[in-house]
Amino acid sequence: MQRAILFLSLLSLCTALAAAQASHGWSTELIVERLNEAAEHFRTLTAKLEYTKVTVVVNDRSSQQGYIYFRRNNRILVDITHPEPKQILFHDNRAEIFYPKMNQIQEYNLEKHRGLVEQFLLLGFGTSGNALRKAYLITVLGETRLDGRAVIELELTPKDERIRNQIYEIHLWLDLASWVPVQQKFFEVGGDYFTTRYTDIKVNVPIPQSKLRLNAPKSAHRVKPRT
Repeated sequence: MQRAILFLSLLSLCTALAAAQASHGWSTELIVERLNEAAEHFRTLTAKLEYTKVTVVVNDRSSQQGYIYFRRNNRILVDITHPEPKQILFHDNRAEIFYPKMNQIQEYNLEKHRGLVEQFLLLGFGTSGNALRKAYLITVLGETRLDGRAVIELELTPKDERIRNQIYEIHLWLDLASWVPVQQKFFEVGGDYFTTRYTDIKVNVPIPQSKLRLNAPKSAHRVKPRT
């Protein structure tokens, strides 16, 4: 009787593991391969975005909405339209933030933070699987649906200790049709986290040059805050 119970228990365990493997259906190698293929064809992307920051200690949740325009050479314009309009341009290890109400452009040299910036850009669009695997330990969490899309969820652990001291874990949801992110979630060491969700995604569409530079008047005052 005991042998029969043991046999049935082992059979049940094996069946459960087989079912989990079948439903999972993805290996890190396959994810890397698919991302490599998608990266070869990626050129541009536009999307709506919603950025949400959660501060756990004071139970504060704030959101911003807008648009992102992304070109493969890592020239990125984030156009925040709500609740407070502003534009953020990333290019050549620099960031420029235009505040229309103040008519001011703040300039930041990101060279000292290049490692952190590159890590975040890896989670953008057109990232090869090889590059992602070089920078992160990748754990495949499985398939799910997000905003009506079939997606694969990955857990990423930064290999760089300096990055890990700030962001210890990242979850990335990739659209299984286009292999671009539809959501990113960053977990900070202190317990806070922030999420970016992308909708109305368009890949490899022409982007006017006007959408890849700040829409600021010549009278805008430029400042370089201390970092």
